Amino acid sequence: MQTLIQVIAKNGGSLRDKIVKDPKLADYSLRTVEKKRPGRQAGWSKLVSTRGLTGAINLQWHFACKLLICRVVNRKGGKPGSITGDFVDYLFTQHRSRIQAIQIVPR
Repeated sequence: MQTLIQVIAKNGGSLRDKIVKDPKLADYSLRTVEKKRPGRQAGWSKLVSTRGLTGAINLQWHFACKLLICRVVNRKGGKPGSITGDFVDYLFTQHRSRIQAIQIVPR
């Protein structure tokens, strides 16, 4: 199962970079496990839960649109609500001033 989270941001640098480099990410039970890898599209990262929740959040930043695309991918029958909740809580707490809109689409 996948859930799509679209975050429209105000002016500034890459929101993805700010998330990946934020030391407070661990306070929301999230950690970065992968960043740019040769052969993959530039501007992507992967977050996982430190609480043992199944699934991951793949982040991709689109500079021209100031848009952060987040795909929550769950396997093994996992439910996306917990990791999505941790991530949205983090976004609203740490980056509220940059966020113009968030759309969450279950797929």
